[in-house]
Amino acid sequence: MLDTDDHAPLHDSDIARWVSLGIKGGFVAIEQRRLGKLLSKPAPEVRAILRDFDPDSEAVVISTPYNEIPSFQGRPVLNHRRADWVELENKTTIDALWDELSAPRAPAMVFDLDFEHLWAASELLDRGAGVVWSGDGPAINGGANFVRRVRSPEEARDAFAVLEPKCEQVRVMPFLEGIPVSVHGVVFPDGTAVLRPIEMVVPRRQNSARFLYAGCASYYDPPVWIRDEMRNLARRVGERLRETVDYRGTFTLDGIATEDGFLPTEINTRYGGAMVCFEDAQPQLPLALVQVALVAGWDLGITSMEFEDLLLQSADHVRAGSVGANVRAIQPTEQVERRVVFNGWNCRFAHGDEPSHATLRLSPSPIGGRLELDLHRETVEIGRPVVSLTVAAFALADQEWGTGLGPLEPALAVEDMQSEESMQSEAVIA
Repeated sequence: MLDTDDHAPLHDSDIARWVSLGIKGGFVAIEQRRLGKLLSKPAPEVRAILRDFDPDSEAVVISTPYNEIPSFQGRPVLNHRRADWVELENKTTIDALWDELSAPRAPAMVFDLDFEHLWAASELLDRGAGVVWSGDGPAINGGANFVRRVRSPEEARDAFAVLEPKCEQVRVMPFLEGIPVSVHGVVFPDGTAVLRPIEMVVPRRQNSARFLYAGCASYYDPPVWIRDEMRNLARRVGERLRETVDYRGTFTLDGIATEDGFLPTEINTRYGGAMVCFEDAQPQLPLALVQVALVAGWDLGITSMEFEDLLLQSADHVRAGSVGANVRAIQPTEQVERRVVFNGWNCRFAHGDEPSHATLRLSPSPIGGRLELDLHRETVEIGRPVVSLTVAAFALADQEWGTGLGPLEPALAVEDMQSEESMQSEAVIA
């Protein structure tokens, strides 16, 4: 087992030898870039370890979901990503896929890095809440790294300064109010299994163009008609990927659940981080290895529809989440955690043996600290988004632990937007 970090591994030393490579990037993109260099040209000590373990080069390699290297010192990498699969993650070209499938989408314009053109497009597409700039960025581009909300010339200049060194093109799209959601498809030889919607927990930073990507959770249930739209489009996307680029394995279809329905924004052609929700719902099934087997072309002995039924039922029944954020304002040297209680929009530490709704945890991290919110499954309201709980808990962490995330605000669900409009209408009538 070659490990990028030096954290203490959990393994049986009689079964596996754990080798730390000491690659501590902090960010996935940096870590994976360094790992790619090592796979392409390993150091002499790594080659010696390989020769000792596998002198005849008979082993196979299971790598991370991001890896594009097809072989490692003559050994096949089973789950490497093909170049034409990686290209589909480009946010500035994906709109062509929605148009091919006649799928509803928000209007968008794509430009090279020309500030005047980008700002002119922003003024044209702004519906009153600003626009979103999305850069094509590097091959590994997630966590809203190259996504900015632009509402003023000042925010536009700040966004341009971030995107210009890293990107070649930028997509401009109206800011869409609603809950960011993702639906996973799993492409089999016989069809595409489509799973349930997952909330992307993305609070907005007040007075800032940046978003805060804070993980994922499966507690939120969008309206049934939006769920159906998402799943239907994901199946069509999966079939198109299978037909055009011989795709296999998991992909994510991301977008926003808005008043106008589900509007797609991108796809990620890999095993997404939100699959943790399905891993928790079906712990006896090694889903990461299912992904490896599908990409390698191995027969799993199960159809796409059988697989879909299995995961869909379990994930609808068992809700889960992985919510957290990196913090740089402090550098904790030891882990601290407290149980918390939510009361409306507020969050506080639980008293004594008082029943709690979640656990708030701050841990050391290579880039400062890691703040995590573990929601207690039995106390979280099913159906509602967890982004508002996240905003409340992170505000408490800022106050008590100095995490420095700053003022955040949650996205609004379709039901909340409709309720606000109903209240305003009733007030006008009264």
